[in-house]
Amino acid sequence: MTDEHAMQRELEQVDAMIAELRGQAEQIRQEVGNREDGPGDPGDTTLLISSAEEQEALVAVLEDRRGKLRERLGLGTQG
Repeated sequence: MTDEHAMQRELEQVDAMIAELRGQAEQIRQEVGNREDGPGDPGDTTLLISSAEEQEALVAVLEDRRGKLRERLGLGTQG
């Protein structure tokens, strides 16, 4: 496998991870916002929000990696 193929494969994996993490963060935030039983335990809510923020921080790291891979592949940094 050439370096370009390896980078392309990594780019695909990074894209998949970004999509998965974004979905998880959105699902967590919807869970917090759509509680039918009221606000719930503040500790639980804080934990859920913190978890969503961690997912979003990982997305930011992966987006940076994706940009670097795209740049090395000559695809530009947007994607």
